Amino acid sequence: MARLLQLWPARVFAVALIGLSGLIPGCANATAPNVSAGADSAAITALSEISSNPDPFGLTESMPYAEARNVLMQKGWEPYTQGDAPNLNDSTVRELFDLGYEEVKDCAGTGLGPCRFEFINEAGERLAISTIQNGSGSNQERVVWRWSLDEETDHSQSLASDVEPPFFGDRYFNFYGGNGTGQSITIELDGATTVEQHGTESSSVLYRGQFFNPLILDDGERLRIEGNTISRISEDGNVISGCNGAGEPCESELYEATAPPPILDGSYVLGGTDQGLEVFGDQYRYYDEMGEKEWNPLIELTYIQQGVVFDGENYWCIPRPDEAGVCTENGWRSVEESLSEQGN
Repeated sequence: MARLLQLWPARVFAVALIGLSGLIPGCANATAPNVSAGADSAAITALSEISSNPDPFGLTESMPYAEARNVLMQKGWEPYTQGDAPNLNDSTVRELFDLGYEEVKDCAGTGLGPCRFEFINEAGERLAISTIQNGSGSNQERVVWRWSLDEETDHSQSLASDVEPPFFGDRYFNFYGGNGTGQSITIELDGATTVEQHGTESSSVLYRGQFFNPLILDDGERLRIEGNTISRISEDGNVISGCNGAGEPCESELYEATAPPPILDGSYVLGGTDQGLEVFGDQYRYYDEMGEKEWNPLIELTYIQQGVVFDGENYWCIPRPDEAGVCTENGWRSVEESLSEQGN
């Protein structure tokens, strides 16, 4: 059974279930609430639609997740702890897991920062819920955003399920330029697709489901693949601009990752300061006149060339012996070389 990460908005999901409401126990239509005669007719219609089509799970948009969880468990749903393990490399996932939400699976690090939770019932049905923060910045105050049964067809995606994937395997792309991989897309032989965001400390899943073109990610972002190019597009299909400078289209080449040469052990410096960076094995640490800092995983550094690394802010070089200078993206430069290059 294909898993769907893209979740329907509650209103759309409720409407999609209208035809099934008569088959679900306890889904009898409710009486519409009283509305004053002076109320706007559109509001009356909306209230009538909502009250006559109650959600079978007892969920509503913006409902506190803690409350939604209690409602589901009272209806016989249990946290689904099988399948994909929680992405505990993500700090948000780790915090939610530590709060007791063992059903959390992953969180997206962009847009609304939605997190996915999964439940299962006695019939083996799996319910996926996406939550967002309510603006407080606290994971303890997350609210329900979207939800759907995993076996349901996601009509928010294009229904062209027979679309042939443009490739199989891993491809990387970066709409913003600079160092690092940015994002990646993996397509399996059965069409199962995963889109991930890669940061310096961890990665987060933005989409997991079948391949569609365009792909609609958890935060609503749309990605379209044409040939070897991937683009961010709007709902009307136009390429969005501004990712890497004003007026620049949000497009990137899809490329295969190649393993960079190993980062050499040793002491790296900026040049002209007492700050340094020490690499040893699969870890590194900073040091300055105050002493040495804690060790960090080497994967956080980007290989530029032999003896030069980038930590996301600065370039660090293994200096030439007994030669004052500075570290640049092109390697170590003596004072004379640096002044000459600046003059050019």
